[in-house]
Amino acid sequence: MRALLFATLAAAAVVGLAGCGQDSAAPAGDTSASSTATPTETTGEPPVSTPPEPKPPADSRPPGPPPSAPVSVSPSGPVVPEGVTQVPADQVDASALPAYYEHRGQVWVFDDGYSLQMFAAASSGCSDAEAVVVDQSDSDIRIMLRPLPQPPGGRPGGGACTAVMTPRPVTVALAEPLGDRKILLASGR
Repeated sequence: MRALLFATLAAAAVVGLAGCGQDSAAPAGDTSASSTATPTETTGEPPVSTPPEPKPPADSRPPGPPPSAPVSVSPSGPVVPEGVTQVPADQVDASALPAYYEHRGQVWVFDDGYSLQMFAAASSGCSDAEAVVVDQSDSDIRIMLRPLPQPPGGRPGGGACTAVMTPRPVTVALAEPLGDRKILLASGR
């Protein structure tokens, strides 16, 4: 009996050792694949590699939240801080904006050319407005200016909301600096 037990253990050890160095996914007894084999050795096919992620141009930024508006309005007009430049009028097309937009067609560039500010029209003294880049190309940037809905319940603190179109500063972040691209402004909902 002892001899039979010894023979069984010896056979199990041989089978266990024979399996060492084999790929665990290979069927038992298949010695054609080893754990050090390359795809070329196992399939005869060249290894498949995934292409590297495309890198953005050196002057490109990933999209981010719109920056804070640096230009404010005083009774005498826009107050433009240092480092902010008004975009030339011939580079801005505001023909699709309604006539009631105050500061219509005035756009300022800052943040090394990556950010633009303009004024959109809110539908009341309690609501806000936003600007959204709809499309950017090598030749132009399309921006939609739109009012946001009035918050339910009116102004925090209980004051009355005026039903007057109110200018609100809005900004957009660009993927690449403005350069000489044309800015096309439109309004919408």
